[in-house]
Amino acid sequence: MRVLDLTTVLAGPYCTYQLSLLGAEVIKLEKPGTGDWARQGQGVRGLPEFSAQFVAQNAGKKSIELDLKSENGLRQALELAKTCDVVVENFSPGVADRLGIGYEDVRRVKPDVVYCAMSGYGQEGEMSKRPAYDHVIQAASGITMLTGTPESVPNRIGPPLVDYLAGIYGAFAVLAALRERDRTGAPQFLDVAMLDAAVVAMASTVSLCANAGKVPVANGNTAASGSPMSGIFKTRDGLLSMTANQHGQFVRALRAMELEALMEDPRFREEDARQAHAAELKEALSLRLLDKPAIEWERILSEVHVPAAKVRTVPELLGSEHLAQRGTIARVMDERSQVTMEVPAIGFRWNRAPLGPVSGPPRLGEHTEQVLGG
Repeated sequence: MRVLDLTTVLAGPYCTYQLSLLGAEVIKLEKPGTGDWARQGQGVRGLPEFSAQFVAQNAGKKSIELDLKSENGLRQALELAKTCDVVVENFSPGVADRLGIGYEDVRRVKPDVVYCAMSGYGQEGEMSKRPAYDHVIQAASGITMLTGTPESVPNRIGPPLVDYLAGIYGAFAVLAALRERDRTGAPQFLDVAMLDAAVVAMASTVSLCANAGKVPVANGNTAASGSPMSGIFKTRDGLLSMTANQHGQFVRALRAMELEALMEDPRFREEDARQAHAAELKEALSLRLLDKPAIEWERILSEVHVPAAKVRTVPELLGSEHLAQRGTIARVMDERSQVTMEVPAIGFRWNRAPLGPVSGPPRLGEHTEQVLGG
């Protein structure tokens, strides 16, 4: 499969990065001289010509420079589109049409194209023309009002998760559309919106509100279940996140923590009683958890099948043996400088193996002559 990538920054490039990881040839068309805006920013150690943000979702691609606003550039882009199975763009709605490389334009030269248009609010709807960034969509979707405690809201989620969710949904949509294209021979048009991605990723929260009339609120570190055995607790060394939603988990957790006496306490014997006396239960747990470090409690509780984890920093996570064993982070080398970079692989294992990019990220316009000459 060959993909023409007209996207910039995060959601669109992350979509085409997933396709690249699955084996597609991705040709990234960039603005001459400046390229993808994500090329700006904090440079990679030992390789300042690459930004850390850019390499996160562009390894394994080919970069060409073309000016879509010039007659010759547009002509070459459409010639290239003829050779591609998929075109992905994330211009503001209507811009691709004005440039002459919208769905109808591409369909004329590639009658069975899969065309994926990505945007903040979608190609249709009263908000469709509005610009968007991840944190703006978080606000529009209600996510910021669900993040933090009742006293601290609103808060945005730290990483730009909505961008990446939209990228994954975009790749998912392209794969489904390729299957349909191969079945029918007909072109496919995909409209992927960041707001839609955010909403459907809140499925249980949306369902509680729409179908049970429960207005969701920020619950801090308490699990969505509201279990009083859920939260982030101080330990002798570090913080521990734990959740025991089910009665069996509650029993196993108390036994592992040597707090069996609480099981006979009428305040905690039944689930309703535990909810009514949540503060007292949390206090008893907090005192016991101070006896051991978080990493030890993680092991003890996990061994009895109670979900628990030490609260880690990103550097602690990246240095973990588990992540290395999973192959979640791939190592790629820049051939010119021989500098090695670490980038995310695909988020699952394929036939028991991780899938990482076949090459490092491209320099701006590195493949222009190779691709257009071909």
